[in-house]
Amino acid sequence: MSIAENTAVILVNWCGWQDTLECLGSLLRLNAPPASIIVVENASPDDSAQHLRAWCVGELEHLPERDHEGIAILKRAPPSLDWLERWEDEAMPSPLPRVLILRSRTNGGFAAGNNLALRVGYDAGLSKFWLLNTDTVVPPDALEQLLIRAQARPDAGMIGSTLIYYWQPDRIQALGGASFDASTGVGRHLGDGESVDCIPSDPSEYEALMRYVVGASLLISREFFRDVGPMCEDYFLYFEEIDWALRARGSYGLAYAPLSRVYHKVGGSSMKYESRSSLRYLYRNRLRLIGRFFPKARGCAVAYMLVQILQHARRRRWADVRELMGAVVRSRRLFASESAR
Repeated sequence: MSIAENTAVILVNWCGWQDTLECLGSLLRLNAPPASIIVVENASPDDSAQHLRAWCVGELEHLPERDHEGIAILKRAPPSLDWLERWEDEAMPSPLPRVLILRSRTNGGFAAGNNLALRVGYDAGLSKFWLLNTDTVVPPDALEQLLIRAQARPDAGMIGSTLIYYWQPDRIQALGGASFDASTGVGRHLGDGESVDCIPSDPSEYEALMRYVVGASLLISREFFRDVGPMCEDYFLYFEEIDWALRARGSYGLAYAPLSRVYHKVGGSSMKYESRSSLRYLYRNRLRLIGRFFPKARGCAVAYMLVQILQHARRRRWADVRELMGAVVRSRRLFASESAR
C-alpha cells in the first residue's frame, strides 16, 4: 500500500506547457505514486492543451532544461499512460486516472485553477492534496517526505517543502515557509539564499517562525479544505496562500518537511503574465490582504509603499513606481470594499 494512494498532485498550467511537461516527467518517477496528477489547463491562449495531450500519448518528447542530482526526468510519457482529458463541467471518471488534464473554460487565476482541481479530488474522496507550481522538478521521495511529516503533525493543515533554486541548486529559496510583517504586508522566505548544507534535520525551529507556507509546494489535508474552504479567488495572483493560512489560524497549524526537496525556477508560473499586470496584482493584493486581516495597519502599509515609490524612483524602476502609485491612489476604495465584507 502506497503512502500516497489517497493523494492528488495539482498543477495549474497557463501558457507554460514546457515547464509543465518537465514537472510531469519528474512526478511520474515518484517513489510513492499519487492517486492522480491533476493538470488544470487554465484556458491558455496558446497551444498548451495540444502539447500536453501529445506528450501524454507519446507523440512528443520534451527535454529538461538542466540536470539535477538524484532526479531522472521522463522525456516522453510511459507507454499506455493512464490519462484522460475532461472539461471542468464534464462528469469525472471514478477512480481518477493517473494523469487528468482538467480544462477550464476561463482563466480565473491561480486560485481558481487550484480550486477546480481541489473540488474534483475532494469529490473523488481523496485525503491529501499537493499543490505544486508547474515550474518545478522534484526528486522521487518529495511527496513521500511531505506525507511522512503530515503523519507526524496531524494538527497541521498546510505543509511545505524545502524549495531550492533550480538554476542554483546549492542555494535555498525557502525552508518551507515565510515570516510575515503585518505592518507592511511583506513576507520573507525563511532561509532564502543560504547553502543547502543549512537544511535542518529538525524542522520545529522553522515551523515556529512560519506564518504561511510558500505556495510553490504546499500540501493540504481534506479536513483543511472542508473546514477552511477553497483558496480566495479575488486575488487572482499572489497572496492566496497567506490568506489561506490566516483564515486557518487557531484551527490548523503549519508544518515543514525538510527532506521534501523541490527545485523551483522561480517566477515561471507567474511571470508568464505581463510583467506590469504581475506588479499590479502584487501591490494591490498586499493592500487587499492587510485591509481584510489587519485593518489597523492600513496606514503603515500605505506609508511603506510611499517609501518604496521613492526607492524605485531613485533606481529608475518606473514600472514599479507606476503600479505602486496606482495601488496607493486606489487604496481608499480597496480598504472600503474590504471593510464592507
